[in-house]
Amino acid sequence: MCGIIGGWTPRPLPNAALETALTAITHRGPDDSGTHRDAEAFIGMRRLSIIDLAGGHQPIFNEDRTVAVVFNGEIYNYKELIPPLKRAGHRFTTESDTEVLVHLWEEHGTDMCRPLRGMFAFAIWDARQQLLFVARDRFGKKPLYLTETRDGGLLFASELKALRPLAHAAGQRWTVRPQALYDYASLSFIPQPRTVYNEVRMLPAGCWMLWNGASLREASYWDPPLTPKTSLSYDAAQARVREILADAVRLRLRSDVPLGVFLSGGVDSTVIAYEASRVVGDQLQAFTVSTGDPRLDESAVAQRTAAALGIRQTLLRLEVSPLEELQRLVRQYDQPFADSSAIPSLALSRLARQHVTVVLNGDGGDELFAGYRRYVAATWLDRLRWIPAPWRRAAVQLIDRLAPPHRSPAAMARRLLHGTLQRPGARYLAWTANTLFKEDMPAWWLGPPHMRPTEDWIETLLPQGVSALDTQLGGDHWIILLSDLLVKMDIATMAASLEARSPLLDHVLAEFAVTLPDHYRVRRGQPKAILRDAYRGRIPTEVTEAPKRGFEVPMIRWLDHDLKPLLMDTVGSPSARVRDWFSGRQLDALIDGSALQDRNRAYLLYSMLVLELWLRQEEADALNPSGSP
Repeated sequence: MCGIIGGWTPRPLPNAALETALTAITHRGPDDSGTHRDAEAFIGMRRLSIIDLAGGHQPIFNEDRTVAVVFNGEIYNYKELIPPLKRAGHRFTTESDTEVLVHLWEEHGTDMCRPLRGMFAFAIWDARQQLLFVARDRFGKKPLYLTETRDGGLLFASELKALRPLAHAAGQRWTVRPQALYDYASLSFIPQPRTVYNEVRMLPAGCWMLWNGASLREASYWDPPLTPKTSLSYDAAQARVREILADAVRLRLRSDVPLGVFLSGGVDSTVIAYEASRVVGDQLQAFTVSTGDPRLDESAVAQRTAAALGIRQTLLRLEVSPLEELQRLVRQYDQPFADSSAIPSLALSRLARQHVTVVLNGDGGDELFAGYRRYVAATWLDRLRWIPAPWRRAAVQLIDRLAPPHRSPAAMARRLLHGTLQRPGARYLAWTANTLFKEDMPAWWLGPPHMRPTEDWIETLLPQGVSALDTQLGGDHWIILLSDLLVKMDIATMAASLEARSPLLDHVLAEFAVTLPDHYRVRRGQPKAILRDAYRGRIPTEVTEAPKRGFEVPMIRWLDHDLKPLLMDTVGSPSARVRDWFSGRQLDALIDGSALQDRNRAYLLYSMLVLELWLRQEEADALNPSGSP
């Protein structure tokens, strides 16, 4: 696991800019660093040593040193890829997974990503062909930011804080993109592949790009088809899920450093711990977080699970200082990011790093196997469309007059019925977002006019001609998972120099999961049915039968106490930067509680606080783009 930088510029960048960029991402790779220059091209990296601790120094070269690679991530099936490359005549000088990349490039060129099972962002410089090849893994677990300079150059880095000094040295200045802030108000994060800056974007997940010094070629190498659906019986499909997942976990247990697993009281992390324990046995280290809040704490369930699986468990007592963690979050995440679970994720990663260097987690189970309540609603959507639209509107109006609490059954019924009356993009936003929706935005937005409605571009990402469940899952894959959940995990763990591996996001498993019929994933009103049933009797019943619980924080209490002084001094101030973009009158009403009582007020207030802190940090960074002390 590493952080990488690189690019091609007509005029060589000073060494000081490269050093500053690499220093900015030391947390991603505290163990080693390296750079390589050739003519107008350069690549560099910071390394967190996981595989081949002694021999994995990067950049790594081919036999005649004409091809070099820097790599962020892990290729889990590298051992299986080495024998055919050796039979083709390639010689290996290390035991590192990184070295397979240079030889795959020599053998397969731009098709080299197809056999890879892993998480990765890497750059290859081919001196013979004078080509720069850059690729990103299928789910976008590892980030890669890009910018094209005014003098015809290309620059990239694993984080914006590393890209900024390179861009500054190339004479580039960044400007905030209004559409990004508009979308942030609805989503609480910046959707990829665009960023908060006009001048910077991300290489899309599952894509590669090829740069020859004059032109850029970009292509996608993965987009799993949602049809046809499998003909396997429900029992056979369960067996296939277990088979693929067991293999995915086995591959992700490869490590030359201490490794553990995050274990909560939920299904996803428990099945990962179960499969890992079958390989490692009682030597497996499980880490469980204890929050001390009985409403949110799952540690008792996890402790019983660890005992049932016969694995060692370490209880990590999470004591979070909301003020300190929020300020750390704004610095670490580089863009406005208001998923509040990032706060405990940062703290948990630091605790786990005291014990291990690598952790397995249960990320992706909900998005692959339909684990949220909105997926149950989606299965009802197609059935309810036969009811005449006027009847559905009347039902919504009746429930509105009852003023149901936000999370009550009546409120859920209202959202479901209202969803049948909406376009797919608007429905997706209403069912998924915790902050502003379309009808609220005109009263809030003060920025430039003619913003593209968030729900309009969301609609372009949603799969067409499939069930409502596949539509919702497809949106969550390319929006929530990509730009929220995976960003949260990557930044939180890398900030602590901790590598997180997600077996449930193995692409082979994903390619099978998308072929599952709706009634395999949501069964008799039970979300994530096939994964629960596949492990029923293998993991404790109290886990398979438990409702979905998120990694939540007491945000209302924090805003009323721990964060209240900061909130009033920033968002509550007449000189707040956020008031240049959003209505001060609405913000004041939000703070005093007279606005949006039924629209997740705490989450919107928190997102505005994060944005204000980010805007202030951006002012400071813009004044010091070179990163100098």
